Amino acid sequence: MNLTQIKLLIELNKTNLNLSLASQNLHIVQSAGSRQLKLLEDELGFPLFVRHSKKLISFTLAGEQVLEQAKVICLAQKNIRTISDAIKEPDKGCIRLGTTHTQARYILPHVLSIFKRNHPKTKFHIEESFPENLFTMLRKDIIDIAICSEVLASKEELEAISGYQWSHLLVAPPTHPVWNTDLSLKSLLDFPILSYRKGFSHSDKVSHALKQIDPEFEFEIVASDADVIKTYVRQGFGIGIIAQMALEESDKPYLKSHHLTEELGHSTTYCAYLKKRILAPYQQTFVDSFLSVKI
Repeated sequence: MNLTQIKLLIELNKTNLNLSLASQNLHIVQSAGSRQLKLLEDELGFPLFVRHSKKLISFTLAGEQVLEQAKVICLAQKNIRTISDAIKEPDKGCIRLGTTHTQARYILPHVLSIFKRNHPKTKFHIEESFPENLFTMLRKDIIDIAICSEVLASKEELEAISGYQWSHLLVAPPTHPVWNTDLSLKSLLDFPILSYRKGFSHSDKVSHALKQIDPEFEFEIVASDADVIKTYVRQGFGIGIIAQMALEESDKPYLKSHHLTEELGHSTTYCAYLKKRILAPYQQTFVDSFLSVKI
């Protein structure tokens, strides 16, 4: 057994068992990758993969167990490299950051601008996705740190640290008839409602609360981007429910807002990474910077 074989298992997991791409990522030809897998299976004495012809379909049950141990080995190697790099150049490196569109669009620009002034040698690679996929990306070592709402806090594999709290806002043009109501969730159901699609910015919380009142409730329009929601609200398609941080000063002449904290409560943004992962000094500083955000 050698480290190339261990890394190949990790790359196959990242690339959904695409042997060609996994081999390419390790800078070896596909035939060499295939040979390494066969040597490893021969040494272990059992198959690591379910195959159809020569195509890898899935990990076997034993293969899944081996994969989990391979992750431990590769994480240890990464931690050792982090320690070495931190001693040589504590401020130089890259943060692979996974987050939702809302965080990337409305919160991170301010955090990164301050951070980069103090850490000019640190680079960022930002991936946008929905919360559940961010967890998968952490496990597959595609990202180092994830930032989103409560989904991350429920994962035992993660060190999830709570950051700022936020609430949902009702938004509509100032002349919209919704402002003549008591603004209860029940009164909102008299109008078409636009909000986030499932999995983004606690849309499930909003949908669940409205379905408690009307089991047949469905959003009029859903999107992953608050800018899209605001645009269609301004065009008269209905009222919007968006994350608090998505309402900017430039929106206020066109959109009136109302906090729905009493009806929907607060949500919390978390910063998370794998529990056994050692963060480089600049990565830890970034985490601390993000956790100091107030809105």
